[in-house]
Amino acid sequence: MRFFSFIPHRHRWQDIVISRANAIAPSGRTYYSTLISARCRTCNQTLYRIYYSDISDAQARRWLG
Repeated sequence: MRFFSFIPHRHRWQDIVISRANAIAPSGRTYYSTLISARCRTCNQTLYRIYYSDISDAQARRWLG
């Protein structure tokens, strides 16, 4: 972790893991979903996102932000 990691910066995601599984949405329905986890190289922040649809790997990487 760098000394100035608390300063706002553009996240550089690494260790990106994209998997697909069934997930229960907040409404209670079961969907085939895409799960994404990634870690920022600069501040070591870990991101977890669940998309309640089956999206491609390229689209999932674009949606990381």
